[in-house]
Amino acid sequence: MYRSRRREYRKRRRSRLASTLALLVVIGGLGLVAYSLLGENSPLTKAVENATSDEEVADSAPTESTLKLTVPDMERVSDVTVLDTPYDDESALDTGAQHVQDTGFPWEDEANVFIAGHRLGYFGTDSYLVFWDLDKLEDGDEVFLTDSEGTRYTYEVYENFVTDPYDWSVTEPVSGKNIVTLQTCTLPDYSERIIVHAELTEVEPGEGAAPEEDESEQDEPPQYELEPVPVEQVPLVPGLDEPLPEEPLPEEPLPVEPVPAAPVQPVEPIPAGPAQEAQPLPADPAPAAPAPIG
Repeated sequence: MYRSRRREYRKRRRSRLASTLALLVVIGGLGLVAYSLLGENSPLTKAVENATSDEEVADSAPTESTLKLTVPDMERVSDVTVLDTPYDDESALDTGAQHVQDTGFPWEDEANVFIAGHRLGYFGTDSYLVFWDLDKLEDGDEVFLTDSEGTRYTYEVYENFVTDPYDWSVTEPVSGKNIVTLQTCTLPDYSERIIVHAELTEVEPGEGAAPEEDESEQDEPPQYELEPVPVEQVPLVPGLDEPLPEEPLPEEPLPVEPVPAAPVQPVEPIPAGPAQEAQPLPADPAPAAPAPIG
């Protein structure tokens, strides 16, 4: 009977140990799942960060997506209208240039603003020869984009090359940079594409852009101006603020009592010391002889 109880006790102990180990495994698995979902590099955390950044960009983005393109070193690119359309909709090319949809805008972080234009185009329209001299751009040349609120974005060319028409890598964003990409066709058979990359260097807010808040002004305490209090409204204190009565001056001068003179003390003579012989004064020096003239 004692042995049976002992065996039963061992079974219970083993079952409890197994249950504890199973519970620890479950808790550890839940911890790993939670870390994978809520860790710093987890997909859920990234999704939340991207959603937050997208909301901030949407709040600061202009109401219209139309841009204006200016390239001083290109003859016909001055305030050219750039419309936002899908890559297979070339209708925007007839009115100037095409911003390929979903490639980013200047006000977004790490955007690749991809803009395409005709090399020849159609005579009588804004597309005619618009990107004719795109291949002449060199490193350091400037490219300007202006949004619908007047904000001006300045880019500097850093790359100019030729690629095939199926190289979609030129539309992808570049890590750590905000760039604009200009594209047109090669001549004479339009078989390849000229690509120019320029990096954002300066942003000048326009008149329609929301002004940035000055943090120094927010930190300063409010200034209050003290209003002057009229004299009539100041209450008088009885006994202190009442004017003193004027006393009349006496007609006759007041008597002046004589001041007795102080007694004069006799002065004793100073005893004379031994007589000293008077020292003679030094004689005047003899006059110098006149210098000879000659």
